[in-house]
Amino acid sequence: GRRLRGGLAEWRPRFVVPESFGVWPPGDSAFGARGCSSSSSSSASNAGAPDVGIVADAGQAVVSGWGRLDEEPQRAEGSALWSGPDQSAKQVVEVFTTEDVESFPRMQRPFVDRIWLEIKAGNGGDPLPNAVRKQANAPQKGAGYGGHGGSVFLKSSHLIESFLDVPQIIKANHGGDGADTNRGRHGKDFCLQVPLGTIVRQRVYSGEKTEEKRRIFLPQFRYQFLRHEDTYLVARGGVGGIGPQSFRKRDGRLGTPGQRVRLELELRLLNDCAFVGLPNAGKTSLVAALSRAHTRIGPEEYSTTRPHVGVIRFRDRVEIRLCDLPGLKQGASEDKDMGRRILRHTYRSRALVFVVDVARGERSAQETLDEVEMLRAEAIKFDPLNAQKPWMVVGTKCDSLHRDALYHLDSLHFRLRARYGLEVPVVGTSSRFGLGLTRLVRTIRQLIFPDLLEPIRRLPAERFVLHPPGVLHGPYEGHLPSLGGQWTPPLLVPAPEDVVKIKSQGLIDQ
Repeated sequence: GRRLRGGLAEWRPRFVVPESFGVWPPGDSAFGARGCSSSSSSSASNAGAPDVGIVADAGQAVVSGWGRLDEEPQRAEGSALWSGPDQSAKQVVEVFTTEDVESFPRMQRPFVDRIWLEIKAGNGGDPLPNAVRKQANAPQKGAGYGGHGGSVFLKSSHLIESFLDVPQIIKANHGGDGADTNRGRHGKDFCLQVPLGTIVRQRVYSGEKTEEKRRIFLPQFRYQFLRHEDTYLVARGGVGGIGPQSFRKRDGRLGTPGQRVRLELELRLLNDCAFVGLPNAGKTSLVAALSRAHTRIGPEEYSTTRPHVGVIRFRDRVEIRLCDLPGLKQGASEDKDMGRRILRHTYRSRALVFVVDVARGERSAQETLDEVEMLRAEAIKFDPLNAQKPWMVVGTKCDSLHRDALYHLDSLHFRLRARYGLEVPVVGTSSRFGLGLTRLVRTIRQLIFPDLLEPIRRLPAERFVLHPPGVLHGPYEGHLPSLGGQWTPPLLVPAPEDVVKIKSQGLIDQ
C-alpha cells in the first residue's frame, strides 16, 4: 500500500494479461484481496476474496481485483483515503490538501503590551557640614557641594519587541555627599529601553478613592515613540546641595529629592497592514508565506496567542510591515476574549486586510459576507478611524477545491461588488502552494502607496555604435554625439565634390 497523509491507503490492483489466457474463474483466482500472492493458494483460502472481473479491449483483458469498474469509489473507513485506479477528482484534491496537524514546533515568546511603572529618580547629595562653598565664578569643587541625583530616561529601540523584560519598579542612583576635599559623586542616570510604538501616560491622582480606600489614578498623555533611539526624560534627579558662602550668611541648602512618577506604558505596534480574521482563518500561514515571520501554526483555534510582525521588502527599497493578529469573534470591541487588546494594534495600521476561510463546503455563501461585515464593524467600533482606512478581503485555503473554495470566493466577490462597488479588492490565496501571493502583495502595496509610480516596461534602447565599420566608400553618416550633431567627418578619402563643399564651409584648413 501507499503511505499518505491521512494514513495507510488501500491499494486496488489492475493487471493486463493476454487474451489467450481466457477467462479466469473467480474460484481459481491466485490474487488475494490486498494484492498478488507469489504462489497459488487453495480455493478455501480465497473464499473471502472478492470477485475478479474481466474487461476485454483490443486483444487484452483488464482484470480488476475488487468489484466492477462501473462502481462508484467508496471512502475507506476512518481517515484512510481510497487511492485506487478509479479515484475521483474530489479524492485526489483532498489527498493534496489534507491539513497538517502542526507546523514545526516553535515556542511563542510571551508578549506584554501594557504595563504600570513606579519610577523614582535619585536624590541630590548634601554638602559636608561646616564646609563653605567657593565663589560663584570659581569651579564648583570641594566638600561644600553635593552630587546630583540620577535621572530616568526612556529610549526607543527596534531591538525590543515588548515590555516583557521591563522592570515595574525603577530607582536611579542618589548623588553622593561631599567629603574631605571632594565634591559628592553624581548619581548615574537610568536609561530604560522600550519598543517602537510605545505610548507614555502619567498616572495622576484624581483625589478620589474606591470603596476599599484605594486611590484612583487617571492617565494623562505625555509622549509616544515613533523613531529609533528617541529619548524622553520621565523623572529628573535631585540637585546636589551646596554649603554657605560664609558662616554668617547661612545661604547654604541641602540636596533636593528626585521626582517620583507613576507611568502607564502601552504598546501599539508599528505596522502598515493588519490581518484581521476569525480564529483558524489562515492569517499566520499567510504572513509566514509572505515574509520571514514564522511561528507555531496549529489546527486548533487561538493557536496564535500574540501579534507577529513581518516585513516585505521590494526591489525599489519600499518596505511594508505586516501584522498578524490573534483571532477575533463577535463582541471583540467590547473586550470579549481580549478583543480590545488585539484591536489596539490596528491603531497605526494604514490598511486593513480581512482574512476569510472560503473552504466552507455545503454551508451558505452568505456566511462569508456576514463574516467580513462583522470583522469590519468590530474594528470600527473599537476605533472610528478604521472606517477611513482602505481595506480588502483575502480568501484563504483556495486549494481545497473539494470544499467549494472557488465557489465561495466568487460569491463573496460579487456580493461585495454589489454592496461596496469596485473599490474593495478580493484576492484568493493558498499559503500551502503559494497561489495568489504575488497579486496579494501588489494589491496591498497599491492600497498603502496609491501615489507611487507603477512599474512599467522600459523602452528599448537605441543602438549606439562605438566602433564604425572598417571599410566605407563614402562619409560616415552615423550619429556622433561628441560633435554636437554638426559635421560628420569622413572616415576615408572623400570624393572631390565633398572636398570642395568642406573647404567652402571653412571646416578644415585650405
